Amino acid sequence: MNCITNSDGFTHCLGRSVLSIDKDWRFLKLTQRDGFSSLNAESSELDDGGWETVSLPHTWNAEDGAAGSFEKDEGGECYYRGLGAYRKKLFLPSEKYAGKRLFIEFEGANTVTELFVNGRFVGKHEGGFSAFRFDITEYIALDGENLIAVKVSNAPTDYIAPITDQGDFTKMGGIYRDVSLIATEHLHIDLTDFGSSGVFVTPKNITNDSADIEILIKLANDGGRDESVTVSADILNAAGETEASAAADVLLKTGSKSGISVSLSLKKPKLWDGVRSPYLYAASVTVKQDGKTLDGYRQRFGIRTYRMDPKEGFFLNGAYTDLRGVNYHQDSYENGWSMTDSQRERDYKMILDMGCTSVRMAHYQHDGYEYDLCDRLGLTVWTEIGIVNKMSADDSEAHKLSEGFAENAKTQLIELIRQNYNHPSVIVWGISNELHQMTDEIYGLYADLRALAKREDETRYTTFADAQFWGKFLELPGEVVGYNRYFGWYKEAGPVEGFGSWLDEYHDSKELRPVCVSEYGGGGALSQFKDNINWLEEIDPWGERHYQNYQSAMHEKIWAQFSRRRYLWGKYIWCMFDFASNGRHEGDTVGQNDKGLATRERVPKDSYYFYKSVWNSSPMVHLTEKGFERRPCLIPEVKAYSNAEYAELYVNGVSLGKISRLELDSDYSTVFLWKNIRIKEDQANEIRVKGTFSDGAVIEDKAEWTGIGG
Repeated sequence: MNCITNSDGFTHCLGRSVLSIDKDWRFLKLTQRDGFSSLNAESSELDDGGWETVSLPHTWNAEDGAAGSFEKDEGGECYYRGLGAYRKKLFLPSEKYAGKRLFIEFEGANTVTELFVNGRFVGKHEGGFSAFRFDITEYIALDGENLIAVKVSNAPTDYIAPITDQGDFTKMGGIYRDVSLIATEHLHIDLTDFGSSGVFVTPKNITNDSADIEILIKLANDGGRDESVTVSADILNAAGETEASAAADVLLKTGSKSGISVSLSLKKPKLWDGVRSPYLYAASVTVKQDGKTLDGYRQRFGIRTYRMDPKEGFFLNGAYTDLRGVNYHQDSYENGWSMTDSQRERDYKMILDMGCTSVRMAHYQHDGYEYDLCDRLGLTVWTEIGIVNKMSADDSEAHKLSEGFAENAKTQLIELIRQNYNHPSVIVWGISNELHQMTDEIYGLYADLRALAKREDETRYTTFADAQFWGKFLELPGEVVGYNRYFGWYKEAGPVEGFGSWLDEYHDSKELRPVCVSEYGGGGALSQFKDNINWLEEIDPWGERHYQNYQSAMHEKIWAQFSRRRYLWGKYIWCMFDFASNGRHEGDTVGQNDKGLATRERVPKDSYYFYKSVWNSSPMVHLTEKGFERRPCLIPEVKAYSNAEYAELYVNGVSLGKISRLELDSDYSTVFLWKNIRIKEDQANEIRVKGTFSDGAVIEDKAEWTGIGG
């Protein structure tokens, strides 16, 4: 956007400037046990010299949030859920900021955030996952030192979703995303519109020959008199060339906010076509007065159509598209929720390399950079607000909603939609996950949320992830539906072989809308293996027996059933990576949910390679169970995942058989098996699989196993 960034982090863009203020904050947990909860942390008289120095993004739960403790902490959970304070001194020279409107932008802080500038209260934001801004113009002293103080609490509430202790994930506290200072002229694009960019791009009437582009620009006049401005919009192609332009004049009343729409038309538009071709345009919007640029913003967008059919599945730009993907939490082993953009890029590269075409961002609004990544990579997105399991903390049958819950849920939904409206990757707005309370009041709020979503955005579907499958849960409003179901893992769901027939029953007789599987899978411990596993007797979903080779075999059987059911508009594995869920103690981890296809440290499990062999056409060979280093000498089966034409097994250099892919069962056409393989006792045995591809290329994978038991 014609931006210049200086070495000090100061960025100037078309009339506005953006300054990162992530560095050099003082931080202190305001714990009750240490007597800090009543500390006047916003006072300029307070000496914070003994506080910890941190840089943002930051969370105070990076360690205790996945420690596996069962001992309750403040806030009633097994990690610290309470109050923390951040302080930063900021000098703003008048030569840069005189006459400017000043806004502080938080890209995310969990859960309740209070801002103070120079000891004065500025405002509060309630909600842990969206961006938000405050106008601090009247609180700042130029050419002097300003104290920015922020109080953040991730203590459980009964009115901010996810309420209380709901949701199987650690709710990490702190300012865990970036913070910036934005300076504008007094006439500018509105920055107080629920954290949105103030620019909304809507492609309409899309054909191969043309597309109409409607751009809504929200404006604000914070000056002392009525003024006229000219708003212009240019549509730029991927090469930065202008393909269409429009302009309009508007009179802004003093102290007012208003919106203006401009319409443009593109000939022969290039479509955003998912992973096949994620083409992006940009709308370059400028606000001018007497030829001077007052403000500007460049908004990327894509042009695409899509639909979901209850019998035929998902269509992107008129072509059937197999939406297959993963659920993904914002969490990393390095720093919990306070992830960096480079860590997000690493994670999405693994997701894309596995062959995914879609991602469900669980169970809340994610960082804006993730949506940008999905736009660029071509991954379609299901994104949702934080209603998980319960709307009410009232455990009686009445399930009365707490005061403020409905209003906060609506605010979360507006923030989600307005902040992510322009992303072509987003295809559904999710309203809840596994809701298991139902009353007329809850149903009524749900209907209100769905209607609100349609008013905010009539171009996308609304959805929810259901785990009840009966009564009014089947009637919750939404154009499309997701099912969370764990056949082959939790005993109440049933054996894995019954997944497909169960889906058919619900699809044919109980749910006439387009359906997907929004969650499925099971745990997998990196270090645990066993031959001849009996699911009913030897898998303990809530305990320690989470054999990795059972997880991968279960996924093989599930995918064989899903691949034959085109009516599923999407299939989302739970989940991509193991993630922090303090209080759990399962498999070989503590404080984590281990259903990931890769560990929290981003080490792929065998199940990751199974899906890669099926979903990604790039040549690959993966010998499974490498970590099963000491095993019985008679191995019931040696398994490899590969999309090779032939695979050959060698034990200690001796070939034990070449298998053609044409010989494989059509449901398991990338799963190569060699039965009853014997290895030598009490010595290391080299196990090697060689895959040969149609072009003559050869890829090998190997392991070293020691035989035990004769």
